[in-house]
Amino acid sequence: MQYRELAEMHAVEVDHWWFAGKRTLFKRLLRDRLAVPGIKILDVGSGTGAVPQDFQRFGWVCATDRSVDAMRFAREKNVTRTAVCDATALPFADNSMDVLLAFDIIEHVEDDRGMLEELARVLKPGGAAAIHVPAWPSMWSRHDEVLEHKRRYTRRGLRQLLAESPLEIEYLGWASAAILPPAFLLRALRRENGDSGEGDESSAGSADIFALPEPLNTIARGVYRVEAEIAATVGLPFGMSLAVIARKP
Repeated sequence: MQYRELAEMHAVEVDHWWFAGKRTLFKRLLRDRLAVPGIKILDVGSGTGAVPQDFQRFGWVCATDRSVDAMRFAREKNVTRTAVCDATALPFADNSMDVLLAFDIIEHVEDDRGMLEELARVLKPGGAAAIHVPAWPSMWSRHDEVLEHKRRYTRRGLRQLLAESPLEIEYLGWASAAILPPAFLLRALRRENGDSGEGDESSAGSADIFALPEPLNTIARGVYRVEAEIAATVGLPFGMSLAVIARKP
């Protein structure tokens, strides 16, 4: 991301419905693991730091990102442990972390299988990687290009990728169900109108991430809390994204 995009993310991501909703989902999916005293958590591809800021309440947390600016923003959020590094070559010892958070990161690398191997290397036996990725390759758009995605995933394809990795799937399900129908309609209309989004250079417009006025933002966050409970119990029937908890044997 460019500095301007990072600054915009830094300004909104703590309370923004999309970012906050994602954190809510994984705090629910990881609830039992996060309750273990002395837990060590590594956030891979932290962006501007809202995830490690939120998860610091559970134990030792280190934020990582390849962007120096991103880690500066994270420190402004009082994230005390940061590391500037590439997600495919983490500067941490083998078998050193209890939980790895990899939210919207593996779709950015060419070798996603190799990245899963790197995550497994750093995890302790019995530890878990929490992974969030965009779904539906058919929904590829300017949004993905702005965010420098290499791919969007199908549920079957992600399951196969994990099956070929050193990790074992504990949970694989849909995320962000409520947003899928309007997002699908919006992108279909853009394609119908021949609108690639290239005329809008703002990250918010091009990346389809937009702020909602209050109290709509609060309502959207409430929807995500309900979705998190459904996802962790019976599972969502569909979603804009896919969520995974994968365990190192």
